[in-house]
Amino acid sequence: MTSANLHQVQSNSAGEPDAALAIATHLAKTRYEDLPASVVQAAKASILDTLGCILAGTPCDDVLSVRKVAAGWAGAPSSTVIGSGGMRLPAASAVLGNGAAIHQFDYDDTHDIAVMHPTSASLTPALALSEAQGGALDKKAGQAIITAVALGNDISSRVGLATRGRMWDHPWFRAPVIGLFGATVSAAKILNASADQHLNALGLTLPQVSGTWASLHHKGSSVRSIRDGLTYRNGVVAAELSMAGLRGDKEVFDGPYGFYHAFFRGDYDRNTLLQGLGKHYETERISLKPWPCIRHLHTALTAAHELMRQHQLNFDTIREVMLYLGQVSIDRCRPVALGSVPENHIDLAGNMHFAVAALIRHGTIPLAIYHQTAMADDVITHAMPKVRWQYDAQYNGRTLEPCRVTITTTSGQTHTASCDTALGHPDNPMPLDARIGKFVDCAGAALHPLDKARAMQVVDLVMKLEQLPDLKPLMAVLA
Repeated sequence: MTSANLHQVQSNSAGEPDAALAIATHLAKTRYEDLPASVVQAAKASILDTLGCILAGTPCDDVLSVRKVAAGWAGAPSSTVIGSGGMRLPAASAVLGNGAAIHQFDYDDTHDIAVMHPTSASLTPALALSEAQGGALDKKAGQAIITAVALGNDISSRVGLATRGRMWDHPWFRAPVIGLFGATVSAAKILNASADQHLNALGLTLPQVSGTWASLHHKGSSVRSIRDGLTYRNGVVAAELSMAGLRGDKEVFDGPYGFYHAFFRGDYDRNTLLQGLGKHYETERISLKPWPCIRHLHTALTAAHELMRQHQLNFDTIREVMLYLGQVSIDRCRPVALGSVPENHIDLAGNMHFAVAALIRHGTIPLAIYHQTAMADDVITHAMPKVRWQYDAQYNGRTLEPCRVTITTTSGQTHTASCDTALGHPDNPMPLDARIGKFVDCAGAALHPLDKARAMQVVDLVMKLEQLPDLKPLMAVLA
């Protein structure tokens, strides 16, 4: 297929070319130099954050099992399995091994409106394929990674934003179903795909899209925590097959069998998908999480944390916390059994009652709480009884709902705060020192812990990533 006949074979019912054509053309022509400085900074912030999430997940049993299985497969050992102590695997297998670690504590970045995890999808394919090519990429490896992540994050966020309604209106788990397109975009960009090759890569992605809500409703399932590995290795597969000349399905997004009609009943806004492409980047609108738990809990946590900070409250001075919540948040206030950690730690990461209780007990939600049975049981026994909730219909309507929190002290004082925009959102960002602190904590919790000095090496290398001609210095520390 040549660019000259793409317009003839790709059209929707309105006679317009499929959105995939405009996206593929944009991806092929965009270079690092085209990215606004603010987009570069946002991409680097997300890269550092996601590397921390991978390291934090490396001690988990499911991650170790996935990596053991992947290590048994054949192929050239081209790409680093982060935090493994030196394991190297073929690119797609490395994405499986690294991706399986990212979401162990639901600590990875989000787009709060698209409601998905952009960099979990885009980063691991970019790193793995960069290393598979020798890691140099014409001595601009750092710039190539930033460009791939910036484009992957923008496109996957747009794919999510274009869907109408709330994420619960469909049976698909939005993060992997949408994120796979970001993984493919990132992978194909690292491979320097042409417009035709990007288009075919997107068409080879369509038949691989999958993921339902089953893992969220089946307690104890490993799928929810390892899904990023299961899904995003397929972005590498799609990109590599397209570079080998394979042709993908047509009408990827707009067609009668395309993504939006097959998965979202055709209920989407094409303009949202394409408007401002190359001028406005959703990469800048991605939130970083200050606490290791599902993003739906962060408005309540933000309000409670601010009250504790402002009024210098701690566990001993708090008598009761009352949460005023919409229906989505109320549904996450569930009982927790003693002994839930560590086997069901991913389920606890979605529990509002437990998260707020952990926050008032410790002033934060330490990663250790998901590993240490006694620490979690202490929160269940002593802190959860202090947390109550009440339904308030005014907070309904959004997937990530606002809320109100009232804390009553042991002396009888009451303090109230509302939160519409959770901490970590671009409009309520985490300070730089907090973002660095998060990475250092995650690195210290790895299977092979990085001490602060080595963690700060990674921070420094990511901060100047655009200057790195080769990824070897970064991957050597992360290995």
